[in-house]
Amino acid sequence: MEYDPQQDICEIDWASFSTAYGAADKVPHWLQLLTCPEREVALNASHKLWCSLCHQHAYVSSAALPSYPILLKILQNSSDELSVETLDILLGFAHCSAKGFVRPSSPKPEWVFTLYERMRADMDRFRELANSQNEDIRDFATCIVEALEKEL
Repeated sequence: MEYDPQQDICEIDWASFSTAYGAADKVPHWLQLLTCPEREVALNASHKLWCSLCHQHAYVSSAALPSYPILLKILQNSSDELSVETLDILLGFAHCSAKGFVRPSSPKPEWVFTLYERMRADMDRFRELANSQNEDIRDFATCIVEALEKEL
């Protein structure tokens, strides 16, 4: 499972990644729908991503790794409402890749450490969002920073 964060969404071999429900073949479609101008369509896609990529903040799937930079790009240009939903997904990534989270059934695969390190590299972006005027954005970003400050 090789992944280059500079790859375009269509260039990613999504079949080599998984979600909480199996193959990650629907993930690129949901990521594209996040930019849909129809509010309900975008919010529905964010919910599907939340369930699939970081299922209830209790499980992070391998498709989170190639989704991460795409979610960051979407976060830059989204409404506050969609930003909150995107940050909720990213909070799941942070929680599930941080030291405090260990699935009892198996050790963490290498891609989880890679996800954690990439998120830590973007810590300034999350700190900036933690100063948002929007309380929900501020709260989610603060929680992400706190999760990422944990040592591995």
